[in-house]
Amino acid sequence: MRHQALPGFRDFWPEEMARRRHVEAAWHAAARGAGFQEVDGPPLESLDLFRAKSGDAIVEELYAFQDKGGREVALRAELTPTVARMVAERAASLKKPVKWYGVPQLFRYERQQRGRLREHVQWNVDVFGAPEVAADAEAVAVAVDALRRLGLTARDVTVRVFDRRLLERALAACGVEDAAAACRLIDKGVVDDDAKGAEALGEESLAALRAWLAEPVRPEGELAGFLAACEDYGLEGFLVPDKRIVRGLAYYTGVVFEIFDRSRTLRAVAGGGRYDGLVAHLGGPPLPALGFGMGDVVLGELLAEKGLLPREPPRVDCVVVPIGEAMLGPARRVVGLLRRADVRAETFYEAGKVGKALKAADQAGARRVLLVGADEWAQGSVRSKDLGSGEETVVPLEKLP
Repeated sequence: MRHQALPGFRDFWPEEMARRRHVEAAWHAAARGAGFQEVDGPPLESLDLFRAKSGDAIVEELYAFQDKGGREVALRAELTPTVARMVAERAASLKKPVKWYGVPQLFRYERQQRGRLREHVQWNVDVFGAPEVAADAEAVAVAVDALRRLGLTARDVTVRVFDRRLLERALAACGVEDAAAACRLIDKGVVDDDAKGAEALGEESLAALRAWLAEPVRPEGELAGFLAACEDYGLEGFLVPDKRIVRGLAYYTGVVFEIFDRSRTLRAVAGGGRYDGLVAHLGGPPLPALGFGMGDVVLGELLAEKGLLPREPPRVDCVVVPIGEAMLGPARRVVGLLRRADVRAETFYEAGKVGKALKAADQAGARRVLLVGADEWAQGSVRSKDLGSGEETVVPLEKLP
């Protein structure tokens, strides 16, 4: 019987793993460059933690089950509940602001579609203990920094932003009684559906809401301060104020944003915002908080479309070729010397034809080959062959690497 990966899950072959590490390297560099510290937590959490954050409806989207101890648990679908729980546990001793990031593998049981699988790798960036809108702006700047490192520019992506506080005031002015229903309609893009909108909000409130959505954004209050801080970070070409960015989760309390490709043919590359009430809701003290998540699936599709995914990198820098069985041991000694000098090197497990060895070295992406022959070895040397130019030289062992 042949076995395959489960639907919605991926095998990371060497070339896919190289691309994944390429993306992750940009995430790590952007976060560390802004002073964020890496954290992680368990991939399995109490189901109640996710219920506390997102309500009972979230259970249908989780890999949730009862463990052998009778506990209700779930594979994590996001990192934010975990880091918020961690902050709540040590809030008194943590120096504020707390700037954390993580790159976990996440799991969500849902229908597969373009840009969404049942597992993905996500970059999670959070700030705790900072009420200033400058913190929200820094989070967006960090997200954009990672995209820039991957070769994306303002010609490729936009950061669409709004403020839940402005939305809530507008909903009240429109006479909307069920704000949560209005947010769902806007977030799912069905606010223009007459039947669904009228049923959820009533015809008069729906008409008033549509009229407000049609008006251009007039930044004010915290949103104006946020946009100004983003411009200070050099993000003006990326920013697009958009009233329809509300984020579906009820716990968002301030600035919210989503990053899209310019053509809007893909799902959001990233999304997040301010969620000031979460830490207290999980048992900690009142603590302002904000953050975002950026997954590898949609981002990978966008990078592929733009031709920005790297080819598989060379596997080694140098291949050491023993000339005859007697030189297998010396070849391994040369490899050891190179590796201790941080040169990626390998040799063969058995001696073979030199021509075949040179071909294998070229396929591995090596820049050079070191040929270990009896005559050179007796003189404390090896022959070095540059696979680009074909030039050969004799190199004393003490001159390596």
